Amino acid sequence: MTTQPQPYEQVRREILEQVRTGELRPGDRLPAIRTHAAALGLAAGTVTRAYKLLEEAEIILTRRGAGTTIAPGAADRAEREAAGLRRDGQSAADPALVALFTGPVGEARKQGRRDVEILAAVREALTRDAAG
Repeated sequence: MTTQPQPYEQVRREILEQVRTGELRPGDRLPAIRTHAAALGLAAGTVTRAYKLLEEAEIILTRRGAGTTIAPGAADRAEREAAGLRRDGQSAADPALVALFTGPVGEARKQGRRDVEILAAVREALTRDAAG
């Protein structure tokens, strides 16, 4: 049975994945720690720990008075971090959510769909769902 990572690790992995996929790019600002924590329903210390680990890995930069931004070259470092997680048998994604998508992704591939098409369809579904 796979155990869920600690909340700070979930926050760290989420940001790593957003940087790795280009959703967050160098120079993009992250929310202030308290704002991010409130949005996630977490304690500020949890987000602080995630941000600290991301700073140590040079994924983000925090400048007093200027906030926290994605660091130059962060995508390459995020890719290396993600590769390390995969090598250790871990993932940035929630295992239950991965299991939920495994069947439909496999079916789409059987139909000859390419991964880029599958990802585009998932993004479109997320956009439609967010629009209500």
